[in-house]
Amino acid sequence: MSRRATEAVETDAEPINWRQRGSDVTLYDETNPDAWVRMTFEAGVPPEHRLYMICDDCGAVFAQRTTPGASTVCGDCGATFEHRHD
Repeated sequence: MSRRATEAVETDAEPINWRQRGSDVTLYDETNPDAWVRMTFEAGVPPEHRLYMICDDCGAVFAQRTTPGASTVCGDCGATFEHRHD
């Protein structure tokens, strides 16, 4: 298991508001009640078709900005996942 330290990062970017309920993640703008998007995660979806990486070991959810390569490493618990390429 990896050991990671918490580090404060200063940025000028606007924070992203989000909340997770079960398999749903909602991104929203707290100043505009009509500005939100909700995503539901389904088990078994191939990694190359996911918008987010979901760790099977700890349940952490991360934005997946590119198609995964041969493996993925969880940023929270350090678990490594090998991906099939048929």
